[in-house]
Amino acid sequence: MTELINLTRGEPYPLPLEQGQNAVAQFLTKTGNILQIVMPGMSSKEQTALRSGMIKAGFLYEGGALLLLFQFYGSNGRITFGAPFDIRLLSKDRRNLPNLKKPHQRLAIEIRCIDEKKILRALRLVTMPPAMTLKFLSAVQDQLAAINKPGVMAGWLQQQPEDLLNQTENWVLGK
Repeated sequence: MTELINLTRGEPYPLPLEQGQNAVAQFLTKTGNILQIVMPGMSSKEQTALRSGMIKAGFLYEGGALLLLFQFYGSNGRITFGAPFDIRLLSKDRRNLPNLKKPHQRLAIEIRCIDEKKILRALRLVTMPPAMTLKFLSAVQDQLAAINKPGVMAGWLQQQPEDLLNQTENWVLGK
């Protein structure tokens, strides 16, 4: 049974954080689709961008490697994150794979932004547009059967997320 948790902006974040990553995509699980962002020294303008700014997103997929990219727009510029995702790391009993036969479905994403003191600074829910949802879920289906191509993810992670987003088809979330 899943235990309910209470999330309140400005309060301590009650769940464990992934170590060494600033953005983690915990997608397609029975508990939902969570983008967890840990950002030390988050300014109030950055909090506003993460909480309510426009979001562009895209992803790269090649040979089993999938990197989601998110760019938040605010009054002082853009904040861009890359979040690796591999459905094969989730046990089958924790997966929730939507049906690909629904062309107008939208994947809902809960965005949680936490600072270095483990305080929840931003919380919002957005949706992927139908075209992105379909392409992402198709890539995930392919990923399930893919044989990893060595070095793909490592190569991507050596580049700036902004540059990678410019190389992909991207969409505005929530539209």
